[in-house]
Amino acid sequence: MAKGLLFLLAGAFLLATAQAHAPRTGTRAAAGGGSSCYGRFFAFGDSIIDTGNFIHYAAAPGSVARPPYGETFFRRPTGRWSDGRLPTDFIVERLGFPYWTPYLAGKTAEDFRYGANFAVASATALKQLLFRENNLDVKQITPYSLNVQIEWFKKVLDTLATTEHEPKEIMASSLFLVGEIGYNDYNHPFFQNKTLDWVMPLVPRVIGSIVESLEALIQLGAKTLYVPGIFPLGCVPRYLFLFRDSDAGDYDPTTGCLRWLNALAELHNTLLKAKLAELRRAHRRCGVSIVYVDYYGEVADIIASRRAAPNGAALDACCGGAGLHNANFTVHCSDPGAVLCADPSRYVSWDGLHFTEAAYREMARGMLDGPFATPAIMSGCSK
Repeated sequence: MAKGLLFLLAGAFLLATAQAHAPRTGTRAAAGGGSSCYGRFFAFGDSIIDTGNFIHYAAAPGSVARPPYGETFFRRPTGRWSDGRLPTDFIVERLGFPYWTPYLAGKTAEDFRYGANFAVASATALKQLLFRENNLDVKQITPYSLNVQIEWFKKVLDTLATTEHEPKEIMASSLFLVGEIGYNDYNHPFFQNKTLDWVMPLVPRVIGSIVESLEALIQLGAKTLYVPGIFPLGCVPRYLFLFRDSDAGDYDPTTGCLRWLNALAELHNTLLKAKLAELRRAHRRCGVSIVYVDYYGEVADIIASRRAAPNGAALDACCGGAGLHNANFTVHCSDPGAVLCADPSRYVSWDGLHFTEAAYREMARGMLDGPFATPAIMSGCSK
C-alpha cells in the first residue's frame, strides 16, 4: 500500500510547514452548569456530532434508528451514532441550553434560539461531486458536505436577524464548532478498496475546504471558533478489521494500532494546525479566536486509559458483528446477530466507527475545560 510514501510525504509537509513559518431531545438541559459566555452555539461536521439530521433526510436511516442506539442516556434511538450523548450534547449542557432541534427538523426562528447543529452523518469536507467524478459509489456519501452546511447556516442567520446590525451581533456572541470533519473523506475511499496512494492527495484539499468554510464564517462576523482535528484512524476497530491481514510491523507494539493510518491522521492534523495559524495571523486585529482541538491526543489518552484499566476495552467495538475487535462489516450494531457488550462505559468504540458516550464525555471535557483546547471553551466564563 506504499505506506513508506505516507511517511515521506508527511515529513515533507512537516518540513515545509516549519520553513514557511437525558431528557428527551428538545427538552432543557439540567440547570447549574450554564455560562454567560455565548449567546448561541452552532456546530458543523459529521456523525461524531450529528444529533439527528441524518435520520431526518435519509429514506432508510438503517441501524442508527434502532436499539441499542441511545440506550445509555436517551433510552431510545435519537439519530445519534452512539449509546448516548455526543460531544455537542455535553457542550450544550454546560452552556445551559436546551438540547438542539436538529437543523433539518427546525422550522422557525424559535427552533434556533440557542443555535443549531448542521452536522450530518457521513458528511465530508469535500463535495460529493468530487467522489462521484472519481468513480466512487456515493450512495453512502451524503450530499450535505461542509460547504452545504455553511449555506444552511446563512439561512438560519437570516431567519434569526431582525435588524441590519443583528447578524454581526449574533456572530460575535456565538460559539462555533467546525468539525470534526475530514474523517469520512478518507473513510469512504478506504471502505471502497481505494489505496493510500489514492487517498493521500485528498488531504490538502480537505484542509483547504475546512479553511474556506472558516473564512466564510469569519467574514460573516464569527469571533470564537473551535476546530477539532481527526482522531487516530489506526485505532478504529473497523479499520483494524478491514486491514487485518497487515504485516506485524504495521502495528504499533504499544497500542496495537495501525501506524500508517495514524500517520495519515497526524498529517491531516499537522496541515490543519498550520492553516489555522495562518488564519490567526490574517485576522489577529479583528478579535478572532481560532482554537485547534486535539482530538488525536484526547482519543489516544482515552485508549491508553482503557488499556490500563483492569476491565477496559481499548480497541474493541462494544456493539458489532463479532470477529476481530467485534468489528465484522457484514453485521452492524442493531442488526440481528450483533454482539453487544454489557457495559459501554468500559469501551472507547461504540459500533466500530463511532465512540461511546463515556468516551465522548471525556472528549467534550477536553474542549470545555482543557487541556486539549487552549484556551478551553469555558475559560473565563462566569458560571
